[in-house]
Amino acid sequence: MCLAIYKPAGKIVAKDSLRAGYYGNCSGCGFCYHDNGNLVVVKGLMAFAEFYEQYKAIELKHDVCVHFRAATHGPVNQANCHPFVMCDGKFAMIHNGIYRVPMTNKALSDTGNYCEQILEPAIKDGTYKDKDKIYGNPLWGWGAVVLMSGDGEIIIYNEKMGDWDNGVWYSNRGYQYTNFNVSREELTQLDKEHKPRARAAFAIWDGED
Repeated sequence: MCLAIYKPAGKIVAKDSLRAGYYGNCSGCGFCYHDNGNLVVVKGLMAFAEFYEQYKAIELKHDVCVHFRAATHGPVNQANCHPFVMCDGKFAMIHNGIYRVPMTNKALSDTGNYCEQILEPAIKDGTYKDKDKIYGNPLWGWGAVVLMSGDGEIIIYNEKMGDWDNGVWYSNRGYQYTNFNVSREELTQLDKEHKPRARAAFAIWDGED
């Protein structure tokens, strides 16, 4: 499964926890944050070093939504990396799970199709604020979503699926699996390589799923 993270301003996520998210979900990654009324989205990052350099530069100052993708539907490419942007750049979302939504747009993943068909219309008509209605939609499938606006609004749909750890919300415990089966020198080199793929894990877990 993917790993979705919501990190409030002032909080720090350990580098190896982010590595665990990346190497356990090797289909690309991205993040978003709000800054003075604007939503900033960085996505389509396919190497951990590339991700971490850009993320670390803004980590402390901002609320950040981070996503590491494990592709199940749709091509492995920049477009299908999260966050997905809606409403002319005013909102973005990250998702951990699978939707039952019809795959009418073959270029996009299930999440991309859900945004087009369900979530963006709900934002436009205001019903997105009703968490129960969004979560109760039969097309939901299973999973959790973090929605962020440029104005700083944060909504976590199905928050109970994940856990808060030191003030940071994680959609699952994939961030805890940080026992890598290579040396630190080899890991540093791997961090620089682009190896996007669907549902491939590079890490050896040291805990239970």
